[in-house]
Amino acid sequence: MGEPGTLIKFGQQEHLLRLRDEGLLYMNNLPYFWEIEGDELRGDPFDCIVEVARGPRISFPSAEGKEVFLEGNWTIRMHPAEPEKINIFCMYALRPIIEGTFPVNERNFRFGEHALVLMNRDEFMRRIELTLKSQEIIAKANLVEYVEDGYAGKMGPFRKLRRFSYQSEWRLVCKGGPGGPREIKIGSIRDISEIIRSDEVNKEIKVHFEQDGVLDRR
Repeated sequence: MGEPGTLIKFGQQEHLLRLRDEGLLYMNNLPYFWEIEGDELRGDPFDCIVEVARGPRISFPSAEGKEVFLEGNWTIRMHPAEPEKINIFCMYALRPIIEGTFPVNERNFRFGEHALVLMNRDEFMRRIELTLKSQEIIAKANLVEYVEDGYAGKMGPFRKLRRFSYQSEWRLVCKGGPGGPREIKIGSIRDISEIIRSDEVNKEIKVHFEQDGVLDRR
């Protein structure tokens, strides 16, 4: 993130306390997200797929001269190799200059009753980078790009369907995992973070814009 902003992790208080006190990054693997049903927050069968292909309905004339349609449109999802060894850690990216990231969409509050807000985003990323390097973990971090729901083409770990755009994700993707959930500890981040209630995020966080020497506080 080469722009003003910060990262927020929504979740249950007990999990956020471990993130704050131990720097615990808890990372589920890809099959976890593919297999979730009935949870529009986390379940995403398109997450991290390599490519998606789509096709139209097929029709042909019947003996009576009427047009007959075969069953619906088709979609093919191409998965990456060893998806069980790919793990993901996600946070909300509050980017004041990007419309729609603040105020935070309240649907994000359903991830948990509390939120960990980083006061020094760059230091957090630096600590992650040092830990990954010391443990020789292959990883990449970036903001997610959102594409139209009917999109066909290349996907990858940093491209998701637009219906998830309200989540404004920054994510860390690690490879070579254990085949299930993965835990990486970067050490305490108490000095660069605060935990507040999720429903207080839009009340407590203030965005300041300065134009021509005049401070506009929102």
